[in-house]
Amino acid sequence: MSCTPLVWSSSTADSLGSTIIVCAIAVVIHIMFWIQITVFSSLRQRTMMWLYDYLITDLLLLARFFILYGIRQDRLCIYPTVRTILCYFEASSKFYMNTVQSYLMLALNVSRYAQIVFNRNVYIENRRLIILTHFLIIIAPALNVTVQFIADWTLLLRRNGSACDIEYKSISVQIFNLFVTYIIPVTVNLILIALCIRHVSSTQGIRNQQVIDRRRKHQRALLSQTIIFYSIWLVLWSPYLLAFQFINENSNAGVYTSLLNYIEIAIDPAVVAVLDVRFVKTWQTIWRKIRGRRQGVVTVAVVAAAVDK
Repeated sequence: MSCTPLVWSSSTADSLGSTIIVCAIAVVIHIMFWIQITVFSSLRQRTMMWLYDYLITDLLLLARFFILYGIRQDRLCIYPTVRTILCYFEASSKFYMNTVQSYLMLALNVSRYAQIVFNRNVYIENRRLIILTHFLIIIAPALNVTVQFIADWTLLLRRNGSACDIEYKSISVQIFNLFVTYIIPVTVNLILIALCIRHVSSTQGIRNQQVIDRRRKHQRALLSQTIIFYSIWLVLWSPYLLAFQFINENSNAGVYTSLLNYIEIAIDPAVVAVLDVRFVKTWQTIWRKIRGRRQGVVTVAVVAAAVDK
């Protein structure tokens, strides 16, 4: 069995220019984000578990893009069996990872709901449930993709010079995927957020005005964070999840929706950091240390100049 090189066509390579730039910027932003978490223990909190899991899947999607792009760009010679496996991975992995991200966000909001409404720290009180949820979020989407291939509900599209893609045989399968990957998690997310806001804004049974004011302040902060994060998430993330089953990955529409997906990946760490007060405090600590060192250098320079005189 002879190997054949896996390459991009010139048109496909040209269409990926913007995506390469966005992904390169995303890698830098993610590295800076994870450096902060490594250095500052205050950022390594269990309550951030689901967000960090989500950002890890962002890194996996970036790694997927650069690995597949590099294989074709370097014109690696690949044997047919390996090429088939790689093609299945390329066609299904992005769909799988985006489904995982949908349910990581849902798990985050379920945990947040339990904390806000029932004052329950699920990260400590329900460790086994957290582990089981992680297992289900990882395994269930993989089973969904595998079953659809085995049952012959989906076809693998392979074209020379283009990325491998999936074609669905039935509209019912596409509708099922749309509900599972988008409509169900997004709807439940929005309901949970609304219930959290309603609970935080409630003053029933509270007579202390200071407590009411603190709750209202927290409500405004929670509401603004929710609106900003979910607006960005839905605007940039939704087009790909809504359209990927109905368009070709290599078409202009496929390239642009995928680009929006990678833009969202690039700004995810920045959005999380800006909206979380712990990161803001970390930045303030870093700035105070930098300013303190600068003042110390200036003082030493002034003293040295005075001694010389």
